[in-house]
Amino acid sequence: MPVPGPEQKLVTMTVSGGFAGVAQRVVLRGDGTVVTTDRGRTAVRRTGAAQFGKLRTLLGDPALADVPAFTIDRGAADQFQYALQYGGRTVVTDRSADEPALDRLIDALSAWLPGH
Repeated sequence: MPVPGPEQKLVTMTVSGGFAGVAQRVVLRGDGTVVTTDRGRTAVRRTGAAQFGKLRTLLGDPALADVPAFTIDRGAADQFQYALQYGGRTVVTDRSADEPALDRLIDALSAWLPGH
């Protein structure tokens, strides 16, 4: 198993949409750093051991394998869309479907975004 490092992306989450046209991104790297981007500004922070462990546990939840690749309510307006890339797959959701494992991961990653 390779040694985790700053070039290894464990998960990337992009948040877009909403009434104000949000475009934010958070990337969790293998060395425990978190890179956030919002309105062209980038910040790099480091997780604590407990935070990093929690995020890795959320990413390892077997229920994530059963999450559909695309769950968007086409009838809803001004919803945020979340695109997550992890474990070789991409999932896009507006959180309109009941996916507890995905919701926990989105909540944990959203805590790193500016304004949260």
